[in-house]
Amino acid sequence: MRKDATRMFCLFHSRQGALGPMISPGYAQMSEDWHMSYNTLNGGLGWGIFTIDISCFFTNAFAVIWGRRPIFLLGILPLFISSLWGYFAHSYSSLLASRNSRVYRDVAFRGRGLRLAMLGLCLSVGVGGGSIISGYIIEDLGWNWTYGICAILYRVWMIVLFFFCPETAYRRHEAYNTDLGTKDHTEELAEKRAAAGEKPSEIEDSGQVETNTSWSEPKHSYWHSLKIFHGRQCDDAYWKVLTRPLIMLIFPQVLFSFFPYGLTTSWLIVVGSILAQVFTVPPYSFTVSEVGLVAVAPLVGAIIGAFVTGPLADWVVKFMSRRNKGVYEPEFRLVIVVFSLIIGGISFFGFGWSLEVQDLWIGPVIFYGLQYFSVGFVTIAVYGYLTDCHRDKAPEAFAAINLRNIYSFGMNYFIANWITSQGPKEVFCIIGGIHVFICLVAVLIYIFGKRCRSWTSRVPIFQTVMRA
Repeated sequence: MRKDATRMFCLFHSRQGALGPMISPGYAQMSEDWHMSYNTLNGGLGWGIFTIDISCFFTNAFAVIWGRRPIFLLGILPLFISSLWGYFAHSYSSLLASRNSRVYRDVAFRGRGLRLAMLGLCLSVGVGGGSIISGYIIEDLGWNWTYGICAILYRVWMIVLFFFCPETAYRRHEAYNTDLGTKDHTEELAEKRAAAGEKPSEIEDSGQVETNTSWSEPKHSYWHSLKIFHGRQCDDAYWKVLTRPLIMLIFPQVLFSFFPYGLTTSWLIVVGSILAQVFTVPPYSFTVSEVGLVAVAPLVGAIIGAFVTGPLADWVVKFMSRRNKGVYEPEFRLVIVVFSLIIGGISFFGFGWSLEVQDLWIGPVIFYGLQYFSVGFVTIAVYGYLTDCHRDKAPEAFAAINLRNIYSFGMNYFIANWITSQGPKEVFCIIGGIHVFICLVAVLIYIFGKRCRSWTSRVPIFQTVMRA
């Protein structure tokens, strides 16, 4: 059931990924219709990104305490309402209010390379595929219909999530956290459960060493899984869980993860928001639907990247562990960042340069696709590294690095005017330089990360945070 829930969430994630940038192909036309500058429209609608960023803290805390299923079911309701509102909106202020009414929880799987690649692929497919489809919808039916179709899909998705997305959170006794160095109490637990009449899960003799953690979670009926609330999954106070993500930023591993993951993924949002600005004017003079088709490149880049980055990340970790005499270290996850350093740097530099010299449209479009391909390496590396360093506080750590949306919100306010005044070459060369720099920081973390983890495990303030 949890595997089914993973698949359901990935599909939901792809649909959600399309909601933000789906009307961006029509920004140039909308700014003319409402007699406002492109930068004002782009920056104002970016308030929706800020709203999502703030709401993530509250919904994350709620999910930690009460489970994920209530968030999925209750979170999709404002998405449906805001989409319906967007369909009936006929002014900038009304559209802005509808986008700010969305509440969305961004959940990261505690998985490995392949699953993380699948999650990133679904999000990228939503962003790329949504822009392709919305370009034709805006050109033929008007931008309102993009929200109308979303409202229909969300209404159907409510029913699908209710019946096929069970709760995946459960209480895990600390005795089973053998990778966290906790004291092993499993024999004691086994005696207590045996006295209570419980039976361990039967394990076939396959020639492997049997561990003492062979107890399985009790199975429930399908009708039981339809319950919205399954009780508290955490006994901590709400305010403590709410403030943990901010406190987690004092950990060097979390603070480092914010920059490569936060900045690189935010730039993709920013680049997508200015496509109409650079491609609807000469020498390209694209129509709205043609601007949407530009998203084919990142869609292809994301698909290829998912099939390359996930298996490659797992292979590199296994190879490095063998070279390290069978000992795994979280820093091995960061090795693949070198691919993003090279490919990502080329993609940002090339995108700005090709627009500046007015190359054929295929030039900047290919570089745009390479941006999505390169970011996949950073995402998987950071997700895996952060999960392995702070597995017991992973939800709070991921909520902390999702502060990246504040950066996207700020960039949306001046990126259009910056390109107009300085030119795309200067803008994207600066962005590319920052990308290269933060990838080089990963080299320092790879070298000194083990010492850093040892230091945080000995300093009292960090231990206090981990026990909070």
